[in-house]
Amino acid sequence: MRSLVIEDELQIGAYVGRLLGQLNGIVDTVATLADAEQALANFQYDLAIVDRMLPDGDALDLVKALTRLEKRPAIIMLTAKDGKEDIIDGLNSGADDYLSKPFEPQEFIARVRAMLRRPRLLAPATLSFGNVELNMGTNVASVADGMVLLRRREALILQALLIRRDRVVTRHDLIEAIYGFDDEIESNTLDAQVSRLRKKLNELGGNVEIRSMRGIGYILRMAQLR
Repeated sequence: MRSLVIEDELQIGAYVGRLLGQLNGIVDTVATLADAEQALANFQYDLAIVDRMLPDGDALDLVKALTRLEKRPAIIMLTAKDGKEDIIDGLNSGADDYLSKPFEPQEFIARVRAMLRRPRLLAPATLSFGNVELNMGTNVASVADGMVLLRRREALILQALLIRRDRVVTRHDLIEAIYGFDDEIESNTLDAQVSRLRKKLNELGGNVEIRSMRGIGYILRMAQLR
């Protein structure tokens, strides 16, 4: 899951990002409508948390635009504008839920989880290939007769490879799948993470292999019998 937080109060934006991080996805945070539009032009989001009054305008028009997307994100407005008319305007513009500031973190997470249970956002709880199965809710991989708890980014790499098994996943696509755009990425970080994931699968007797395609990316396929 990839989420976009549109919030001009930096501390609140960071706090909301940390809360969403509990759901094992990628979180991007922006502070203006212009930056939000740039992010939406480059990434597909499953969830958008939208403050209403931003430095460059009212976010209602952005919410309306989001609802017209072919693959629109779920939208939760998180704002200090909590009057009855404000809530009606937000919901009529296409927001799926409306939460006023200040908010309780437990209620926020509960509303997000409820949103993600809606049919249009439901994804398979597990992905599998060969004798490898990934539980995307817990980041636990079952391999042959063993189990291993993967680091968050290892799980995201495995998820991307499982979804496109037997097809090359470019380095660019993998980086987009596992990093937010504010994350600092060293040149060899992805290779190191793939290497650790490969080692864990091999040690548990996985019958699939992650093969490097030099200069291009990686491919997950059934291991060759020896």
